Amino acid sequence: MMTTFLTAAGVLAAEYGVRRAINAAPETDFPKPLCKGYVLRQAHNYGIVGSRLEKHPKLVLAYQTAATGVAVTGAILVSRTVGAAKPIVRFGAGLAAGGALANLAERLTSGYVTDYIHGAEAPFPLLQRRIWNIADMAIFNGCVIALAGAAL
Repeated sequence: MMTTFLTAAGVLAAEYGVRRAINAAPETDFPKPLCKGYVLRQAHNYGIVGSRLEKHPKLVLAYQTAATGVAVTGAILVSRTVGAAKPIVRFGAGLAAGGALANLAERLTSGYVTDYIHGAEAPFPLLQRRIWNIADMAIFNGCVIALAGAAL
């Protein structure tokens, strides 16, 4: 359980620091090259998944709160059952829970989620149209890691 908690706390801390730096920088500083095919941007997502439902902030908040509740509850349950014998499952659960909590915390305090990684010239066309953050990567990768770890 400690692995799950520490991993979630690490994601929260990392995302807080990066978002703070991104939001403190003037918009004229962006886009900034990150690595081949990717740039840093400063984007505020008032909706969910590609700004969907941005004109319905109460619905977005309700959805994100519910999804975070499911992620955190799932992380706790998985960590105490399957993950009890598999540290990799606890790590994945912590990533997913930490990412969900980081996005919810910013939405509650700012009314939006800051996204900043853009695959402007990424090798995959789907990534060229998306902008995301560390928390989003933690949620996706955490679920993949936890599921793969549980299957092994």
